[in-house]
Amino acid sequence: MPELGGCLESEDDMPSFVMQRLGIRALSDALALGAMLLLGSCTGGEALKRFEFKSDALDSQLTTVNVPAGGELSFWNSLDLSYELGSSVTFRVSIQPQDASSSTEVECDALNPSMMLMSSKTQLQNRVNQSWKLARMSCGYGPVVEDQRLQVTAVPVLSGSVEIRRLVLELKR
Repeated sequence: MPELGGCLESEDDMPSFVMQRLGIRALSDALALGAMLLLGSCTGGEALKRFEFKSDALDSQLTTVNVPAGGELSFWNSLDLSYELGSSVTFRVSIQPQDASSSTEVECDALNPSMMLMSSKTQLQNRVNQSWKLARMSCGYGPVVEDQRLQVTAVPVLSGSVEIRRLVLELKR
């Protein structure tokens, strides 16, 4: 074997610089996995439904989801809007268990989430341009006592001058 210039070797004759590269690679892989897990935990849970609203089609949308006992629904949004100060954008969500005669109404303020990812906001005089890739809203439903099949209806409610480029509501469990 050629001389390695005083390089230390392990018990199995592996040069230390190879061991260092393997250690750095293992650390790099562990950090990448950790970042993916952290991002996954930050973006809620299992995506159940994605409601996409267009400026010319703001009608209510409906879906049915299954929620296990102890489960909760969280509400997330993705948006790209332009609006005048004082305007509002909310989601009105009606949740009705399959075996119930009445529903629960949840109202979520789309412009004031509790957490945002990849966001930008600019303001020129009274006009605001705001967007984000994903945001958790400060509203939810549950936990449910037993396994339930829920009928969920969602509709955006706008007040003031609002221009929609993207408006999405996501249900997550």
